[in-house]
Amino acid sequence: MRRERGIIKGILSVFGLALILFCILLAGCARLEGWGLVIWSVKGTAAKAGTIVPVYLKSNISKTYIIGLPDDSKTKIEVPFATIEFFTSKKAADKRAREFAPYALYYLSAGRDGLPVRDKPSVTGRRVYRLRLGESVKVLNRVEGEAVFTGGKALPGEWYFVQATDGTRGYVFSNTMILYEEKEGISVPVLTTAPTPSASLLDMIYAKPWRPAYYQLMLDEDTVDPDLFLLQYGLFADAKNSQVRIELPGYSKAFDFSSVSQMGDWLVFEGSNLRIKFENESTIVADWSGLEPVLPEEGWIFGGQAARFVHLDTSIPVIISGESSRRDSELKIFFQRVSQLQTDGSSSVTFLSDHAGILTIDLKGNFEWSHIDQLPAGFAPEISPGSDTNALKGKIRFGLHLGAPLSSYWMGGFSLLMGKESQRYDFVYRFENEQLIIAKAIQVSLRGTTESIDSRFSPVNYYLINK
Repeated sequence: MRRERGIIKGILSVFGLALILFCILLAGCARLEGWGLVIWSVKGTAAKAGTIVPVYLKSNISKTYIIGLPDDSKTKIEVPFATIEFFTSKKAADKRAREFAPYALYYLSAGRDGLPVRDKPSVTGRRVYRLRLGESVKVLNRVEGEAVFTGGKALPGEWYFVQATDGTRGYVFSNTMILYEEKEGISVPVLTTAPTPSASLLDMIYAKPWRPAYYQLMLDEDTVDPDLFLLQYGLFADAKNSQVRIELPGYSKAFDFSSVSQMGDWLVFEGSNLRIKFENESTIVADWSGLEPVLPEEGWIFGGQAARFVHLDTSIPVIISGESSRRDSELKIFFQRVSQLQTDGSSSVTFLSDHAGILTIDLKGNFEWSHIDQLPAGFAPEISPGSDTNALKGKIRFGLHLGAPLSSYWMGGFSLLMGKESQRYDFVYRFENEQLIIAKAIQVSLRGTTESIDSRFSPVNYYLINK
């Protein structure tokens, strides 16, 4: 019996303690902390922008307030911090409400993706928030600010002090924004906890071009190929025109988007099938397949629907200039090797083959290749139908980067380039028994190297013609 009384007493004690805690919590919620001026209307309630509401509790953990409603003294709801401005006295709240009244029902909507919210009403102000196309901000006030010019002409518009949905406050210029009023029956923006892209991530996307990841491989391995390492290749994001353009060897596509959202690790460019994610601060992956991309080290497969891009700290024109100089030197090296076979010091050399025609090369990087009708189709470029000559003419560029299997057997390589054709023909060569031997090479890889010869064709031998 004594034990049972002890158990009952313990239960009553616990119940009593719980009741006391409940009363404390109830009293805490009922105790008035201050007053709030509603900045963003609370959907479905009488707490419209510009009204004063009682504030009962502030939670720094959930970033919310517990407020009462103007037309219902019993109901209390939870709202995000950004919904209201908090005041410890009703007098202060009333004063702010009078100041806010002319702008209480007004919003601005971004008419362009990437519009900045700045820390002062000036185009030189620091950007504190980046707006997505169609995203709204709450107007808090209209202010005097710096005139905005384009092409030497002042743009029409006003500076407004605004608040973004996450509570960030700053200044926007209205020229590329739409001012609208909250009215009965018209949908207005509400605060949301849906994920939005970090402004810093978007800044990194828009800041400068992203280059194909294989550029870095070529630089690391000193195998830059001038036709694959170009200014035109890369990912170019244009916030002003809401477009991302991707240029890669054999591929070109522009993605027009309406806004940018975030889904997991991906930045989703709404209105297109493009998405981008950061692998690190200097590497991104762009995908437009909708599948989980699996990319090689080069970051791109010809004809693929995903690619890796990097930020480069080096100047592409400088790199291309250096590679061009190296290739010019390779032309001179070729002539030095030929000089071991002849001594007349000519500025051009001519080679003859029984079944591969006549090949002439000069020190200015020009070539002429005639009488090639006995060569198998595909070994050499085709002579244009209707041509009044039976010879191919164009530029020859030495200096192909040979992969390990080739470099041990061939001395070097060259490319034949004709007219405005984008296609080139690559060959490897060596000198053997006072003969020039050339073989057709397969397409250069995205590492910038020629890895093997085309197995469909046999090498051909040329004899040097001494003039």
